[in-house]
Amino acid sequence: MAFTAGTSAGPSSEINVTPLIDVLLVLLIIFMVIVPSMPRGLDSSLPQDKPGAVVAQPTVVELRAGAAMGEVLYRVNQRDVTREAVGPTLRGILAAQPERTVFVQADRALTYEPVAWVAGEATRSGASNLILNSRQ
Repeated sequence: MAFTAGTSAGPSSEINVTPLIDVLLVLLIIFMVIVPSMPRGLDSSLPQDKPGAVVAQPTVVELRAGAAMGEVLYRVNQRDVTREAVGPTLRGILAAQPERTVFVQADRALTYEPVAWVAGEATRSGASNLILNSRQ
């Protein structure tokens, strides 16, 4: 079947673009209506400080090598304590704080045993997070 240009008797090969333009105009109207109603950002609110609110200090347990061979000195929040008093002291501190994170700082000269023991005591005392750090 041959198509000939200019004759009105035969089939035509021209595309009818009227329905295409109708669809494009409808899509244009839909997008023009939707775009102004789209949100431009996220709604957020910042926490407000309460006047007179006390900021909780982090709980810090320091382990230092003593003068004698194998001696370990314990400090909880800048107070010297004995090994037996570490657990009860941590329980008392963590019971009063909403933030139950304990920082354990140990000298590099110490073995792992006292650090592991303090980490266990902190967990038994109610610490939810442990952060281990070494000191020079």
